[in-house]
Amino acid sequence: MGIFAIIKESLRIARTHKSLWLFGLVAGFSLNFGGGRGGGDGQSAGIPTPQGAAPGIVALVVLVGLAVLIGLVILKFVSTAALIEGVKRARGDGSMTVREGFREGWAHWGVLLRVALLFLAANGGSMVLLFGASALVARAIGDSGFLIAGGVALLIAAPWLVTLYIWQAFAERIAVLENRRALDAIRKARLFLHGRLPQGLKLVVASFLGVLLVVAVASVVIAPVVLLVRSAFAGGALAAVGLAVLTVLPAVLIAVALLGILTSSVWTIGYLQQVER
Repeated sequence: MGIFAIIKESLRIARTHKSLWLFGLVAGFSLNFGGGRGGGDGQSAGIPTPQGAAPGIVALVVLVGLAVLIGLVILKFVSTAALIEGVKRARGDGSMTVREGFREGWAHWGVLLRVALLFLAANGGSMVLLFGASALVARAIGDSGFLIAGGVALLIAAPWLVTLYIWQAFAERIAVLENRRALDAIRKARLFLHGRLPQGLKLVVASFLGVLLVVAVASVVIAPVVLLVRSAFAGGALAAVGLAVLTVLPAVLIAVALLGILTSSVWTIGYLQQVER
């Protein structure tokens, strides 16, 4: 399948299998907000810290926040696993209910978390090693060497990070579809990737173009509704808010869900296509 055929098939699955929309919504928000990466402490994020609050209340707020964060992380990986299995069934003209999706996702969220942590460590370690070595070289050369060393580091880092991204995407599918442990899935993904890097790059392009297409179509559909909501402010803010909740919000949520399903579908279809050869 070519790039546009993969995008077309992914969009078909996203459009016709509405039982995947909930999982796609979670995956779509994870995609839009950096995959759940943290953004620093509460002060830097603009979250006010209560002054003079009782220690018990502060501790309760912290515990509730941690519980919510842990729940969102688990839900993210549950949704990722459910989408992988759901797309596999959809590609074979099957289907998966929301309940079955949660069951499949719950069975595999742990291994996906371990895969993600291992690749997070690989990404971080690679950057520290690469830019640390570049800084030492630049320091030895002199001030003029910083630009040269930094440029070389970026030239090496860009393809390496893309390779890690493709490697992780395949490892996730191997872990779920073949029910493998994290290290076993990563090792098999490395062997699977050998000689298939061009196909992986094709999937990166397909995912990017698919996202652009969904965003473009959603913008065309949502823009007139947004203008309608703006005009509704003349009749009162409450009426405008109510209209936005009934029109704009559902359209945005559907678009985000389609984005999540599409990005997952591209990689699952690409992986299955290579396996079936």
